[in-house]
Amino acid sequence: MRLLIVDDGHYVVEYMKHLLDWKTFGIHQIETMTNSIEARDLLTQNHIDILITDIRMPEVSGIDLLKHIHQHSLPTKVIILSGYSEFEYAQQGIRLGALDYLLKPVDKDDVEKAMSKAIKNITKTRPTQPIVWENFDGLAYLLSLLGQNETLRKQYDAYTEFLGEHRFCCFKLEGFTPEHEDVIKRTVGDKLDRLVWTAGTRLFALIPEEAAGELTIKLERSVVSPPFSLTDRNVIRQMFYRFILNEDVHSEDFISIFNHSPSCGDWESAGNIIKKYDQIHLRQPKIIFLMETILYVYLSDKDHDTSETVDWMFNQLGQPDELWSTLMDRVSRIRNNKQMSIQTIVDKVQTYIEDHLSHGLSLDELGKVAHLHPVYFSKLFKQETGENVSNYISKKRLEKASQLLQDSELRVNDIARMVGYRKNQYFIQLFKVEYGVTPYQYRRNMIHK
Repeated sequence: MRLLIVDDGHYVVEYMKHLLDWKTFGIHQIETMTNSIEARDLLTQNHIDILITDIRMPEVSGIDLLKHIHQHSLPTKVIILSGYSEFEYAQQGIRLGALDYLLKPVDKDDVEKAMSKAIKNITKTRPTQPIVWENFDGLAYLLSLLGQNETLRKQYDAYTEFLGEHRFCCFKLEGFTPEHEDVIKRTVGDKLDRLVWTAGTRLFALIPEEAAGELTIKLERSVVSPPFSLTDRNVIRQMFYRFILNEDVHSEDFISIFNHSPSCGDWESAGNIIKKYDQIHLRQPKIIFLMETILYVYLSDKDHDTSETVDWMFNQLGQPDELWSTLMDRVSRIRNNKQMSIQTIVDKVQTYIEDHLSHGLSLDELGKVAHLHPVYFSKLFKQETGENVSNYISKKRLEKASQLLQDSELRVNDIARMVGYRKNQYFIQLFKVEYGVTPYQYRRNMIHK
């Protein structure tokens, strides 16, 4: 699905763009715009599933975009951003068909709730999705059948409905050659060849029942499972684990794992994924848990290697403890990369503060440096450093002042101005609170040491 975020503030659209893991909502393309006129044109020319828009913008407002969507009978679902003073305006938006409105500064939990509401509305009201095979990721589809991510499953509902008209079999072949792969792909056709995977010298596939008989004749070392429908998730799971790993699983086995595990979208924030594995002692639940972890990595790691994922699923899953060491490293790396992106923003602003202590250093100024809304940045800074921005600035100013008092002969009032204090008496007062003495006493004490 496609998401469009529109706000005339650059920092707002950047903040919104990185606020959530949008893929967990089935969003695979995000457009951001600060020009609402261009946004209106994009809505007309391209299929946009969800629009998040500021309500008050120059030239074309969020209300205007809503009216445009209504007049052109566009399927786009709309979430409005507004301030407290624009409440009546936001109500007008709801009357025009907006699904929800969020008050600025926007809270992450509120956005998640609004998105869930929008996704639910789309799945209820939208007609059956067209089958677009160019967008069909066979491995993601298999993971949607085996895993617990509901958003991913819904993304492939149209394909399941289409493919559910036929019965399928699991297929495997040991010691395959490229020629074998060609035979299989020619037999199943140019669309279902996306459900064929190779891992080392082994080949696995989901193939229509009618093709299974033909292939077992052509390929002597091939094995097929009993036929089943792709619309029955429990049967698919049971068949996969029995056929690939020789494990008998039942629907309650999945319930017990997933009831005690965070959903895919929550794993990282809950911090449970690594600790949870150590609490599982039996082979079968370990394997089920690892399959969900593989799904998490596949969706979260933008640089994932598909062949590596296939190898995990078909070759390594049978040795869960060995595979876990690889997956634990990957999960940690995903978490660290996301944490690093936040830390990079904080580091950048901290460096800016230390280089510009003579400036006013308002939240607006620092928000522009971070490309985030000032209020959002303030929350982020406190979350990452454990202290308020204003406290950090004050601490750095006084540290710099103490250094200048030791290393220079500058007058106290000049030092005060160099570190951003226009009122000398205020500077002296803050310095005494921090160091227990006035700047003059501090310098004298340093000289006599």
